[in-house]
Amino acid sequence: MTLRPAGTARLFLPLLLALLALSLPAAPAQANAPKVFRLLFINSYHRGYSWSDGIEQGLRERLAASGQPVEISYEYLDSRRFAYGSQMEHMARAMEIKYRSYPPDVVVVSDNAAFDFAKQYRDRLFPGIPLVFCGYNNFRPDVIQGMANVTGVNEEVSVPGAVELGLAVQPGTRSLAFVVSTGEASSARIAEIAEALVFPALRERFQVTVLKDASLEAIRVGLAALPRETLVFLCGQTSDQGAGRALSPPENGRLVSEVSPFPVYTFWDFHLGTGVIGGRILTGPDQGRAAAELVLMVLAGTPAGSIPVMMRSPTTPIFDYHVMERFGVSPASLPPGSEVLNRPFSLWHTYRLQIMGVALLVLVETVLILLLLRAMRGRRRALAALQDERSLLEDRVRQRTEELKNANEELAQLSFRDSLTRLANRRRFDEALETECLRHRRSGKPLSLILLDIDRFKDFNDRYGHIQGDECLRRIGDFMGRAAARAADLTARYGGEEFAVILPETGQDGATALAERIRLGIEALGMPHEASDVAGHVTASLGVATLPSGEQASPLELVRLADRQLYLAKSQGRNRVCAVKTG
Repeated sequence: MTLRPAGTARLFLPLLLALLALSLPAAPAQANAPKVFRLLFINSYHRGYSWSDGIEQGLRERLAASGQPVEISYEYLDSRRFAYGSQMEHMARAMEIKYRSYPPDVVVVSDNAAFDFAKQYRDRLFPGIPLVFCGYNNFRPDVIQGMANVTGVNEEVSVPGAVELGLAVQPGTRSLAFVVSTGEASSARIAEIAEALVFPALRERFQVTVLKDASLEAIRVGLAALPRETLVFLCGQTSDQGAGRALSPPENGRLVSEVSPFPVYTFWDFHLGTGVIGGRILTGPDQGRAAAELVLMVLAGTPAGSIPVMMRSPTTPIFDYHVMERFGVSPASLPPGSEVLNRPFSLWHTYRLQIMGVALLVLVETVLILLLLRAMRGRRRALAALQDERSLLEDRVRQRTEELKNANEELAQLSFRDSLTRLANRRRFDEALETECLRHRRSGKPLSLILLDIDRFKDFNDRYGHIQGDECLRRIGDFMGRAAARAADLTARYGGEEFAVILPETGQDGATALAERIRLGIEALGMPHEASDVAGHVTASLGVATLPSGEQASPLELVRLADRQLYLAKSQGRNRVCAVKTG
């Protein structure tokens, strides 16, 4: 019995030594562990609100991907359901107690209410601690005037950018409607900027309807009166109220989409899934990731005040497939990089990266095999002549580069201009007519084309010679260039003795009048033409074709229409103008 304690000591002694040995590396490992920074995130709204939940998600994901350990604490002001007011003092008092002995290394605030809270109570709660904001609507530098150690991410919609995106997706648009409001400061700022800078310019091209602080019924009635080729942009809230509170943005998106007979474009991700078609979207995750980038710079030692505020709000083109299908919008019309929600399963769209990766791998392997075979065959021959060929090749490259540069410069001068008349050439004419037909299709304004042919010009050349013929072409080209004097008009040498004039936004009467002035002006030049059976001087026949508002035709069809009128003018005795318009 007396031997049992000694035996027990011998049993536990090796175990104690092993535990001591295992504990020795723990101290260096703990000493080398990266510092865990403390981040306080103050959310203007409540958990479950998709916009601010997205900001939290983007912030967490980017910080986690960085590998920098960060402990995040969350505070919610719930300002969308309960207006910013006296309760903020109680929240400030609670935070003061919580973080007095456990201060954060950096404070992140999302949206205006949280920024206003931090600005009001910062000196009391977080003096000297870096402040990073995001989701701040329509930020202006004077907002942080007098504040130190502050940076952040602006949240500002681009109404012109949204309109251009909508027009690119639906180019046949003739009417634009905007739902704007002034109930919130951010919405009022959007309305103010749009009314001052955006709407006036758009009214020059489109029918613009602004539904400001309108009820849902007023929106329904207003949209019902608009033409079919209309796009709606949801820039604000309706004036309707919910059960004892303002309608939430998702509720507004759903209600406006339900009463709109047209596609509704939006700017924010909280409207997605409510019936809107999509747009160039400000998303919570994008704002959160951008804010996280600034936080990482601050934690790395960069003073927040020296980091410029990110004024260009990150956006993503996002569209809802179900709504696109409802309005006949093809995914092919979307800009590159667009994200499509609710898209039906597609092997290519689901696994396109894997498919492209496999295809690229096969292609690379094939190329490598071919290159290896070629290298094995030519290696011995190439080594002997490599040095000489290298010098010769460098000389040739320099020579060819210089020749190519000179040729490109000369070609740039000649590619769009006729060398004889100095007017636009046929290539320039074809491109311009294509552009003007597209503009006519979008704007609905008339487009006219004049084709001119010099009467009996072959007989003129036979009688007076080609030198005089060239001089005749130069004089007529010079006169026509001066006759069609608007900046938008284009006069071109169509070919041989034929000329053409493109007249944007010009109806048949205006085009016919100009054609008659050109005809009379050519007669007034008084160039003798004794070989002509039309008159004793040079004359011309002209054909005019007009696409009126609402009518569409391809460039080739428009040229054919004008050419038929030119042929008619010739068949009726020449030296005259014949005109037609479609429809």
